[in-house]
Amino acid sequence: MGLFDNIAGAMMNKVMGDKAPMAKLAMELFQQYGGLPGILQTLKNGGLSEQVDSWVGTGANAHVSAQQIGAALGTSVLTGIAAKLEMSNQELTAKIAEYIPDVVDQLTPNGAVENNPALIMSRLMGMLKQK
Repeated sequence: MGLFDNIAGAMMNKVMGDKAPMAKLAMELFQQYGGLPGILQTLKNGGLSEQVDSWVGTGANAHVSAQQIGAALGTSVLTGIAAKLEMSNQELTAKIAEYIPDVVDQLTPNGAVENNPALIMSRLMGMLKQK
């Protein structure tokens, strides 16, 4: 990790408290996959179209397993993210599977993915502060 990453991580820990790991995970996913639209498209391309559509839509959120997340996102990128966050791939995919349905649901309140990174990040930070 570079100096900037260390400083940013320390600041995030101070501001976010116990939600800092979730915030770091979200930021890494956004960086690696080109924001929310990129993450969702990658998951759809990985065979999770029904699940993604349920999270974005206004109905109930479909469950996703850690194995499905790992298969859809691919091990090469996940291995890099896991190393940055100092966790195993299994821990990482379990956390993503646990949080992503609710996070996507809350980031798409109108049932559509907006391609406005600033708005999405604002909503994400608001969610993290509430919980």
